[in-house]
Amino acid sequence: MLSVLRCPVCAGALQRDGGSLRCAAGHGFDLGRGGYVNLRTGHTRRIAGDTAAMVAARESFLGAGHYRPLTTRLAELAAAGPPAVGTAQAPSRDASTTAHPAPPAGSGPAGSGPVGSGPVVLEIGAGTGHHLAGVLAALPAGAAGVAVDVSKYALRRAARAHPRIGAVAFDAAGPWPVADGCVDVLLDVFAPRNPAEMRRVLRPDGLLIVVTPEPGHLAELRGPLGLVGMQPDKGDRLDERTADRFAPAAVERLDIPLVLSPDEAVDLALMGPTGHHRTAEDLRHRAEAAWPRQHAAVTVRLAVRCYRPRG
Repeated sequence: MLSVLRCPVCAGALQRDGGSLRCAAGHGFDLGRGGYVNLRTGHTRRIAGDTAAMVAARESFLGAGHYRPLTTRLAELAAAGPPAVGTAQAPSRDASTTAHPAPPAGSGPAGSGPVGSGPVVLEIGAGTGHHLAGVLAALPAGAAGVAVDVSKYALRRAARAHPRIGAVAFDAAGPWPVADGCVDVLLDVFAPRNPAEMRRVLRPDGLLIVVTPEPGHLAELRGPLGLVGMQPDKGDRLDERTADRFAPAAVERLDIPLVLSPDEAVDLALMGPTGHHRTAEDLRHRAEAAWPRQHAAVTVRLAVRCYRPRG
């Protein structure tokens, strides 16, 4: 991972120096006991990351396999490049594959990584590293992953999610402490986007994969649990914001039907933006009132968009 990272102060290369990373100019950054490196500086915004409760909810929910069809699809795309435009329907929360069969790992653009012996996959807003770990498992053994987040609770988990994941803290809204053109696959799942930095770090033949919610996403939970609202034109706005740097390659709709217990519904609500506005106790009371001693049918409705860098 060191060959991917750069000093956030002077953009120089970083080297390991005991329990820290240091550039030739002497700028040093401690490697935390949690297994991640903090490359945030005093010049970057101090935005609030996900809380311990939000991260625990995400780990519980994703660990139960509810979003497995999404992880599987991301792995397929990273291994083979963008699919034909279409719609995928996940048969159930336990499905290990989507409507598209997985091509051989490393058969596409991800198989030509410039760093180390395999491709580099970087995920912005990686959280616990769940999706990134699933992608790495589908790529050649030399593939390396970089999990980026601002939550120390999330990064501690991401650092343990896969042996080939390096976890890094920095604010994705500003300049990224990442080398030019070193990333083969860039993942963004429900995370903020910085098109200029995304284009700078991605290889000319790299792949950007962005996952956003579609209208109707978690509609069954929005009223009962008071979920934070979402922009209905998110996809169009994304295409507009990235148009000068990225060319759309494919778009795919992915529906995942779920049947959730009240506790699982609470985890799903708490792990997203709503977790910044409502407590677990409040959400639990709402869930128990809406579905007393019964399960709720919930539809996850997503768009998976693939982009190629413009020249």
